[in-house]
Amino acid sequence: MSPFEIEERTDQVNCPVHGLREVKNLKLFADWGNSVCDLCTEERKIKDDQTMELSRASEEKVRRDRAIRNKLDRSAIPPRFDGRTLDDFAADTPSAAAGLLTCRQYAAEFLDRLRRGSSLILCGNAGTGKTHLACGIAQDVISKHEKSAIYSTVGRAFRKVKDTYRRDSRVSEEDAISFFAVPDLLVIDEIGVQYGSETEKNILFEIVNERYEALKPTILISNLAIAPLTEYAGERVIDRMKENGGKLIVFDWKSHRGTA
Repeated sequence: MSPFEIEERTDQVNCPVHGLREVKNLKLFADWGNSVCDLCTEERKIKDDQTMELSRASEEKVRRDRAIRNKLDRSAIPPRFDGRTLDDFAADTPSAAAGLLTCRQYAAEFLDRLRRGSSLILCGNAGTGKTHLACGIAQDVISKHEKSAIYSTVGRAFRKVKDTYRRDSRVSEEDAISFFAVPDLLVIDEIGVQYGSETEKNILFEIVNERYEALKPTILISNLAIAPLTEYAGERVIDRMKENGGKLIVFDWKSHRGTA
């Protein structure tokens, strides 16, 4: 017989775990292989596969945790609200409880909101937790849905765009506006504390509209009631915020600031 041909035989193996077993053995290059318990071999394979799967899962968790941490670091959420969650919010009135429920639903259903481009307006009394809730939603979007979120005051957004008007600017106005169109969720806070000039209205519209066209949800936060907010931001902005199932939460309860 050629040394390159394979012979096969059945050997008996007395396994200390599984007892007497009949196993196939192969002869290759004139040497017979070692006969080992087939059940032990299978169990070892299962264990090795499980170990490899656990290792892959561990590596995936490390990768996921690192990606989430990077997104949180880039979110620009203020230190005061870093780590604030929807669970931390004190809903001590029926209106506050209803507002919290809407925010919970928005965060939980964010992937659907992202698919539809549904936005959210939080407006009303100062000190009622609007920024807390918006940042809580943003952190859920990052940590639970692994999507990106950016927080900015409207003043900071205006400055970023207006800085491009300088002659020595290396960034175009279009680039500055596009920066705010990138994240899956954009939170714009403190709307209504600026002058409300036509230039500022146009900048806000361009940011909201670019996101609107890309089906990117936006959260607008203001201490104004909805009527003066509409006058300040412009009907075009508010109309786009309300489309595709956009929500409005009116914060009409008393300020939490200064309470124990």
